[in-house]
Amino acid sequence: MEGLDFTMRLVDAHCHLEDESLHARLDTVLRDAREAGVVRVLTCAVTPGQWPTSAAIARRHPDVAFALGVHPWYAKPEHLPRLEELRQARELGATAIGEIGLDSKVDAPSMDLQTAVFETQLAIAKELALPVVIHCRGAFNELFASLKRIGTPSPAGTIHAFSGNVQLARTFVTFGLKFSMGRSLTYKRCAKRDELLRFIYPDHFLLETDSPDMPPVGAAPDAPNEPRNLLLNLRGAAELLGCDAAEVAEATTRNASEVFGLGL
Repeated sequence: MEGLDFTMRLVDAHCHLEDESLHARLDTVLRDAREAGVVRVLTCAVTPGQWPTSAAIARRHPDVAFALGVHPWYAKPEHLPRLEELRQARELGATAIGEIGLDSKVDAPSMDLQTAVFETQLAIAKELALPVVIHCRGAFNELFASLKRIGTPSPAGTIHAFSGNVQLARTFVTFGLKFSMGRSLTYKRCAKRDELLRFIYPDHFLLETDSPDMPPVGAAPDAPNEPRNLLLNLRGAAELLGCDAAEVAEATTRNASEVFGLGL
């Protein structure tokens, strides 16, 4: 990718290597990521059925960290007792509890069930002092209420694919949260997003791909998104901020390392 220094160290702060489209060719996916300068990848489980896969990927690949959680889209009543298993997350080697959160844009599960599943996981993360990886879509008020009730771990974690405005970001920063962004960084200029980016950079900003979903502008068409495409998101962020890409890479890698204890 022209104009980018491939010696930069990058962290993909949110992806899903458990997905079959990536897992079936994982060695190649991670080799390509390393060649693009991605030195660490955080893969996030979305159901209890994926938890063993997440741990197994990280055992096999030292450059992969993992998070265990139940995504709001997949929350089921029978998951509530299984959440007790997350108390073993640190012993299993997990770096975070995630992907967890709230989403009002889906008809089901109900917000009551989503909230019960989310707040249980949030409380466990706080007890374990593991950061959280939060999904929130159309439910920022509900998220604020949950955070106020339960609190956050230390370090708190991230809201991934954050699409809120500066006012919302200011609120969530008071809980210690940071923000990871991906594909939206490659869109044309947008006043709301650009103002947000200027507010969260450099101290509260991380880069992500959300692979295999959310391919950035410029990625290979008709192919799953991959961690190597983090370079496209980096380039987008640097152009929007008017900063050198190496500077953005350094800041986002530092933030990811601090939040998730990556030792980079």
